Amino acid sequence: MDSSAENGAHKSQKEMSSTCAVLYGLRQLNMEDDNNRIDESEIAEIIEIDEEGEMKYASDDDEDQQSTSNADVPAEIVDDSLLSLQAHAQDCFAIALASNRWLATGGEDDVAFLFDQSVSDSEPVLKIEHKDSVTFVAFNNAETLLATGDLSGKILISELATKNVRAEIDECNDLEWIKWHHTADILFAGDKDGILWMWLIGNNGIAQSKVYSGNGASCTAGCLMPDGKRILAGYSDGIVRLWLLREETSTHLYFHSPITAIDHHVSQSVAIVGTQSGTVNVINTASPEHQLRKISLLPPPGVKSTTVTAAGTSTEPEEEDDVANCVESLAMAPSHPWFAVGRNDGSMCIYEMDSNAPRSIFQSNQMMAIVKVIWSMEGNTPYVTVGSIDGTVRVFDARDSSLLKELHNGGDEVLDVLVMQSNPHRIMTAGSGGIVRVFDLN
Repeated sequence: MDSSAENGAHKSQKEMSSTCAVLYGLRQLNMEDDNNRIDESEIAEIIEIDEEGEMKYASDDDEDQQSTSNADVPAEIVDDSLLSLQAHAQDCFAIALASNRWLATGGEDDVAFLFDQSVSDSEPVLKIEHKDSVTFVAFNNAETLLATGDLSGKILISELATKNVRAEIDECNDLEWIKWHHTADILFAGDKDGILWMWLIGNNGIAQSKVYSGNGASCTAGCLMPDGKRILAGYSDGIVRLWLLREETSTHLYFHSPITAIDHHVSQSVAIVGTQSGTVNVINTASPEHQLRKISLLPPPGVKSTTVTAAGTSTEPEEEDDVANCVESLAMAPSHPWFAVGRNDGSMCIYEMDSNAPRSIFQSNQMMAIVKVIWSMEGNTPYVTVGSIDGTVRVFDARDSSLLKELHNGGDEVLDVLVMQSNPHRIMTAGSGGIVRVFDLN
């Protein structure tokens, strides 16, 4: 983490970063001034007075009835956010930030919005219309272009400077994921037909495109390697392919369950692959022949561990996938030999690379899906931020797995979450009510 991020973590509310100014003052407080009115729920006991002025106290039966009645009162909705923005009329599925200035959102209402803090705190500067729910928004590395993609497969590339659409891509069938190259204006995507797409975005539109075809199974996950010359792609038939982008050739490994998530270490030749059955596979990507090699296989919590032989074959049993254990998100720690895994059953596990068992397990009481796990650093302290469908964001100290903070999203499901790079104490969520919220750990 750079020095600017570390300094930003200690700013007070009066010294909010310019990113937070995008949403500053937008929090909608629908509170009325009822200080002088007595609410019915605040009355502890009603004492009746008969015509002769004698008091009639409530009986035990009355108290029992009152207790039962109180049990029917819905739980209080808690909103721990510092700021909020009603970005969409329906669910907000995706958010992205750039340059401490730009905020992009995608929603169920078939539109993406671009907000520019330097122009307006509340009104978008660009509305990008799509054909279906917008589930992907991403800025390129130079932070000059915005890619937005919808479920139908339509992708639009918009220029931040001019607000014009530079390219419209309508070649995919049911988009599964999109990712920008680390350095170049190259966009990758996977679709339901099993195709891995690559487009070079030129000044006047698509300058070049390539197609990397699989076996027809959906291309469900992708991760660009640190060298920028290879990409790992996962498929719904359980295959992981390592594609050489220039040569357009690949090697592969087979697993016993559809691939749902992939991540690669920022500097080491190791990747982790999550599956629908809940297993996580650690693989080596350093072979001179570009062959992938299985290192270990980690089952979901409570499931008997499996082993990997020296030849790289697994003794994993071929059983029907339990979607309840499905790996929804995983991420490798940048500075520690650990990785975090969030599953559909509401569990979050932190593993060590050289161990077949989790070093810690968190299980939410609601048993609802984890949507994303994110690593961040505050000085030398590694944090794991976890967003969940249960409407909470939880922040853990990865050293001892202690829960530092549990933030409530105003009763809305958390559908996307990010940690601001300029200030790791600031967290942003996209919610099921179409609201984008900003939280401060302080």
